Amino acid sequence: MSEMNVRGLTIAVHAGNRDEALAFYCALIGRDPDFGPDPDFYEWEISPGAWLQLATGRTDIKPSSFRLRLAVEDIEAAVGMLRAKGFEPGDIKRLPGLAAFANLTDPWGNPLGVYQDLGVAAGP
Repeated sequence: MSEMNVRGLTIAVHAGNRDEALAFYCALIGRDPDFGPDPDFYEWEISPGAWLQLATGRTDIKPSSFRLRLAVEDIEAAVGMLRAKGFEPGDIKRLPGLAAFANLTDPWGNPLGVYQDLGVAAGP
């Protein structure tokens, strides 16, 4: 049996009111969506081949069972920026030599966060 050649991924988040959801996620990501193929569906390419999909206008939303964390270069600056924009991230937690992260949720209870990779990149 041949191996599957996975070359990307999508993660879908469900949210309520379209305008509120777009405002929240555009502020979180720092830019407008890359695509909006439907009036209640938007997509951001977070990194090559990795897409965040936002499905809006949903009712009876059950928050996701996973935490979506976005990589940032500077965790302190990112958390400061989030707070300045009105977000309420938790305190920064550190796993020495591995990662630093701060958690938050969207208005629909979906667990989110930001993280900084603290690991040392391996050489060639």
